[in-house]
Amino acid sequence: MITIAHLYPYELALYGENGNLKALTYELEKQNIKYKVILIDKETKLELEKYDFIYIGSGREKYLEDVKKRLLPYKEELINYIESDKILLATGNAISIFDFLDFYEIEYHEKREVHDVDATTSLCTGNIKGFQNTNHLIKTTKNIIFNINEGIGNHSTQMEGFTYKNFYATSLIGPLLARNDKLNQYFANLLTKNQPKVFLIG
Repeated sequence: MITIAHLYPYELALYGENGNLKALTYELEKQNIKYKVILIDKETKLELEKYDFIYIGSGREKYLEDVKKRLLPYKEELINYIESDKILLATGNAISIFDFLDFYEIEYHEKREVHDVDATTSLCTGNIKGFQNTNHLIKTTKNIIFNINEGIGNHSTQMEGFTYKNFYATSLIGPLLARNDKLNQYFANLLTKNQPKVFLIG
């Protein structure tokens, strides 16, 4: 069974970002894949070795530093999680939380960046539709996820997001997976690789 951890969904719940996991689990159900979703709150001890997929979405600015402080003690475990090719997806301003892992730098924009987004990606075919509403963008321009046609990318370029192994960080919201079926299928297929399918008869 696949185990999905949703980090701090009560604090980081702007813009209907829980729709990303609704879209992903719908795709898993279509593939007859068994899964469970664990909601992680501030009282929960992380058990990273038990998770196959971690998701964290956008939240109010006042919660971002609190969440980062909670995750700091897990720095080495999170790096090991990523190095073991498990999946971590951060969307919207949640990207600012993970700069402590030292994979990328974050730059703060005094003026909030608000844009409709049209982009392409090597992860799937077709155009990606999304939205940006954030003060936080990734500064690093290596290992990008999206090529931006409309919107703003890392360090004010047309290259957006960051990926390393199966760690994906993007400022795009939407919810991103709910709006982009092929991208959602990419993550579902990535997650179900090597997982047995259960076929129900009757």
